[in-house]
Formats: sequence, structure tokens, C-alpha cells
Amino acid sequence: MDPLNYWAIAERDIEIQNPITDRKLRLLDDYCDIRDGLSVLDIGCGKAWLMRQWADRHAIEGVGIEINPRFLEVARRKPPARGRLTFHSTSVKGFRVEPASYDIVLCLGASFAIGDIPATLDWMIAAARPGGTIVLGDITLRHPPVVSRGQVLPLDTIGMIGVIDRHDAEVSATISASDADFERYASHHRHATLTWAREHPDHPDHAEVLSKSRQDWLHYQREIRPVLGWTIFVARKYG
Repeated sequence: MDPLNYWAIAERDIEIQNPITDRKLRLLDDYCDIRDGLSVLDIGCGKAWLMRQWADRHAIEGVGIEINPRFLEVARRKPPARGRLTFHSTSVKGFRVEPASYDIVLCLGASFAIGDIPATLDWMIAAARPGGTIVLGDITLRHPPVVSRGQVLPLDTIGMIGVIDRHDAEVSATISASDADFERYASHHRHATLTWAREHPDHPDHAEVLSKSRQDWLHYQREIRPVLGWTIFVARKYG
């Protein structure tokens, strides 16, 4: 089974492809000081909901990088009212970015496209102009387990702020997903994959889709729900 096809199925009914709401994402309008003339780079943009919203209301120049062509079909479906958006169907590592060329660099739930958090921050900081805005959304630790089972856990928000600071940027705002936000996101995946399986009982990927769907659902219930959250960090690059 092609992983890109699986995620196209799992996220076919949603356009905000992270465990966060549209209302919370709109806080970024202020935190990023969105206005006409800004240049925006979105790493692993998916369907590019946020950047499309900005380009409908502001004359921005946006660039999205996304490896899944099904997501880009949605991103390109309707030209924005005011801004101009360009999408590249390629891996992030294969995309050449002019250093210090963007006012805002976004990476919402796509750090895996580059590597770990430090590598992602290196990439984002290099692409941002001095004084530019970095917006990183990722899994964070909320409730450390009472008994450690030896698993590698993500950093909490304080730890993440420290890492960002060591990458020459200062965090000015955070936006956190609630338990309900994450539950909705995971439930959308589960519902969409089960619905697809009922609609396509003879598809060659049927068994694999159901297997991964169940695995991800139980991982959310066992590993994510009790101790983890998801947080957006907004930071300014020094300079």
C-alpha cells in the first residue's frame, strides 16, 4: 500500500490536517501580523488551508511544498481572491530554497518531512528573513507518565521553547490543541478509513488500510491521548 494513498483516504473529509480548529488557527493572523506583500513558505502544506485563507484576504505570495498530489488537487482547486499561491509536488528535502527569502515559514505537523525537530528548525531558520516569523506545530508532552516504559517521548512546551531559542529565534506565542481537538482529528481518520473500506470491499489495499487504521486508532488511545498534546509555536528569527 502506498502511504500517500492511505493518507489521502484518511484525510479525505478534512481540510485542516492537524489536531487544531479553524478558530485557533485564525489566531495566527495576529501572531504572524498577516498583511499585503508578505512572502510565505509552507513546508508539507497538505491542502494548505491556512495559506489559502490568508491569500483570500491578503495579497501575499505563498509557496507550498507537498509530496501528496491528492492534497495538492484540493489546494489548487480554487484560486485565491487576492494573493498568489504556487505549489510544488516534491519532497521538502528535494526543494531548493533561497536562504533568508521568506517573511513567514510554516511547518504544521510536517517535521517528519525533514527529520527531527532540530533539523526542521535549521531548515526553517535558514529560509526565513532576519526578523521573519517561524511557525512550527508538533506533538508535545503534556502529562509525563507516572511509570516510564522506556519509550522516547517528545519535549514539553518549555523544552521546545528552549530548542527554538537555541536556534536563534524567540517564541512569542503558543497555540495548543485541546483533548477534544485531538480526539476529533483521530476520529476523523478512523471514520474515513472505515467508511472507505465499506465502500471498496474488493480494493487490493482493503486489508492494509483497515490494519493501519486500527493500529493508528489504538496508538492514539493508548499512547497519545493519556500523555501527549499538539502545540503551535510562533517565533521571530533574530536579526
